[in-house]
Amino acid sequence: MDFLDPRKRQARKIRLFVGYGLVSIVIALATVILVYGAYGYGINTKTGQIIENGLLFVDSKPGGADIYLNSKPQPNKTAARLVLTAGAYKLTLSKDGYRSWQRSFVLNEHSIDRYVYPFLFPQKPQITELKNYSSLPTLATQSPDRHWLLAQTPSSVVNGIAFDEYDTSNLAAGSQTLVLPSDLLSGAADAASSLKEVEWSTDNKHLLLEHTFASGHEFVVFDRSDPSKSFNVNKLFKVDPSRVVLRNKKIDQLYIYNQADASLQVADTGQGVLAPVFLKRVLDFKPYGNTLLTYVTDVGMQSGKVQARIWDDGKTYPLYTFSAGNKYLIDAAQFQGHWYYVAGSDTAARINIFKDPLSDIKSPSIARAVPSLGFSMPGATAINFSDNTRFIGVQAGQDAAVYDIETLTPYQYTVKSPLSSPLHWMDGHRWITQSGSDVFVVDYDNTNPQMVTPTVYPEGGFFSQDYNQLITFAQNVPAGGITLQRVDMRAGVDLPKNGAQ
Repeated sequence: MDFLDPRKRQARKIRLFVGYGLVSIVIALATVILVYGAYGYGINTKTGQIIENGLLFVDSKPGGADIYLNSKPQPNKTAARLVLTAGAYKLTLSKDGYRSWQRSFVLNEHSIDRYVYPFLFPQKPQITELKNYSSLPTLATQSPDRHWLLAQTPSSVVNGIAFDEYDTSNLAAGSQTLVLPSDLLSGAADAASSLKEVEWSTDNKHLLLEHTFASGHEFVVFDRSDPSKSFNVNKLFKVDPSRVVLRNKKIDQLYIYNQADASLQVADTGQGVLAPVFLKRVLDFKPYGNTLLTYVTDVGMQSGKVQARIWDDGKTYPLYTFSAGNKYLIDAAQFQGHWYYVAGSDTAARINIFKDPLSDIKSPSIARAVPSLGFSMPGATAINFSDNTRFIGVQAGQDAAVYDIETLTPYQYTVKSPLSSPLHWMDGHRWITQSGSDVFVVDYDNTNPQMVTPTVYPEGGFFSQDYNQLITFAQNVPAGGITLQRVDMRAGVDLPKNGAQ
């Protein structure tokens, strides 16, 4: 019996130990390979050399686009995860019926790059007419959730000013008419009477409007879900404010600004009560939430200088001192748990960006706001955060500057296509406006400029919630007048088979 033979038992033990050793070596080598692979290392199968890789995530709207890197087709379609040798690449996304999207980039060793935002525009978009108007509506606006589109009818109706309301999730259903109560507005019949959007409430039902007429102006809150519940701010509080802003993007409280004495008050719409002035010598302001706002003042400043300050629940803190101007550029937003502030003017040498400035100001060792970045943008007239608050955009005519908060990357460039009106954010990664007679869209870094479709609407157009439909106004050449139309952003296999929206 083998198990009774000492020599055979010894040989068996040796074989077992050798086997265990080999298995341990294999496990160790596999572990090393996996660890190095996780850190971006790989092996060139032709040369045997160790190479350093990076990781690339690619996606698009619509999905299923072909991926090319340096003109070489890849086996994957969007969405895809690609492990690539570090180096310079030109990424191209293509799909039948759509215009290609391109971007050059450098993939560093052990880094992760994400291009998951590309939007592919159709080569020949399908257009459907929704309604004809005698002229371009003086006011067209969309709710924050992009569900509701309001277009003021060019002519007043007997009972007051009217809007056509469209449900962007069902544009084929047409519009319904919403009429402002006849006693809501002063001088509504004046030839000079006009409405201007101030801002929407986050409830997507209430819209704050500024009404200008021959003898003055006033502010009204329009309730699109029940127009009879709309109210006139001036009449409710018996005031004549220069500016009204929603507090915390809701209608229960308003900020009332009087330019004559540069004062700021809070109005409670439920109680009809106007609180005492809480800030004076305010030249401009921008609120956030219930207890936070940025404002510009000249208190304590030498001639020609102003200061942006942060008002935080009754206490004020200095942010940035700069040259007084005709237009002040102040804004703030949260991104990934941090507050980012922007401040400057159209005459300031720089537009400064601050990260969590209150933390710096309140820190005993710093005791002041320290800018993270500054743009030199003489004559800047607009500043805003992208829809996902990742990008901060500044504009001065054809010149634009963008700061990518996530990658800490600044961009500054001149848009080649002539802009008919200021750029504004189409979504989290793209600008939109009108250029010449077309809807113009361009990526945040001035790549992939697109002339999408003809339009007469200065801001370009609006999108449905899923971005499948672009809604804009165009010249009705055969019949005259203006047509509201939807432009399908899908093409080829992505178009619905049953004619649905």
